[in-house]
Amino acid sequence: MSLEKFYKNPKEPASFGGINALRRAVGKQVKTKDIKQWLETKDSYTLHKPARRNFKKNRVIVGGIDEQFQADLLDLQSIKQFNNGYKFLLTCIDVFSKYAWAIPLKDKTGQSILKGFQKIFKERKPKSLQTDKGTEFKNKILQKYLKTINVHFFLRRIMKQKLVSLNVFTEHSCRN
Repeated sequence: MSLEKFYKNPKEPASFGGINALRRAVGKQVKTKDIKQWLETKDSYTLHKPARRNFKKNRVIVGGIDEQFQADLLDLQSIKQFNNGYKFLLTCIDVFSKYAWAIPLKDKTGQSILKGFQKIFKERKPKSLQTDKGTEFKNKILQKYLKTINVHFFLRRIMKQKLVSLNVFTEHSCRN
C-alpha cells in the first residue's frame, strides 16, 4: 500500500496530516512504526512539526545573585562582514537572576577573552565562573586574572539556557 497516495492527495482526510491521521486512513495494513519512519523522510511533515519545548536540564542550585556565572563563546564568523569584523560573542549569564551579557570579540585569543571578562566584571563579579571545556577559557592569562580577583573557575558541560530577561550589553551600548 502506498502511503504517498493518502498523504499527498488533498481529497483524503489524512492528507498532510500526522501519524495518527495516516494510521486511521490506511488501517492495519501498515505498522505505526513504518508510518512514522516514512513521515520522517517528508519535508512537509518534519518542517512543520512543532519543536520539543520540554527537555531535561541539569539543575544548578545557587544561593543568590553573583554566586555563579556561566560563560560561552558564540562563533559568528559566517556573518562577520555585517558585524564590523567581530567574529565571536562572549556570552555570560548570572545563573540566579538570568541577567546576561554579550561582548563582541574580533578573535578568541586569551587577551581578547580577558578584556571581555574585564568589561563584565567591572559591572558585577561572580564567586565562581563555569564554562564549557573549550580551550579558549583554559589559557594562562585568563586563569591568572581569575585567581587575582578571587573568582573560582571550573569546567563543565553547559546545557545552553534560554536567556530569560536578556539584558545584553555590547561594547557599543555599555554604560561608560
